[in-house]
Amino acid sequence: MAWIGNKVERGPGVKHLGPHDVVIRNARPFHAGVPGMSDLGGWVPVEVTPDMLGSTVAVCAQVEIKEGGRPSAEQLAWIEAVNNAGGRAGIARTEADLTQILWR
Repeated sequence: MAWIGNKVERGPGVKHLGPHDVVIRNARPFHAGVPGMSDLGGWVPVEVTPDMLGSTVAVCAQVEIKEGGRPSAEQLAWIEAVNNAGGRAGIARTEADLTQILWR
């Protein structure tokens, strides 16, 4: 989720802005993706076995990053859907978790 609207530059009526602050007038939320969609998404290369012509294919990969807290029901449903469709998805709290999800 992000905010969109009209950016206001420094000037009259704009007070106490830090060097990296931005003011947005008529701000409204912008939602992208689907409910529960993971923080990181892409694919990992997977070599197809020789009986499948030895090609390399892209496999959908979705990783939900959690430093603390619990995943939402929507996030768990997204991960389950990706895994059920043959992709690789999971929750990563450590680099080892990430490696296990992508290279299992």
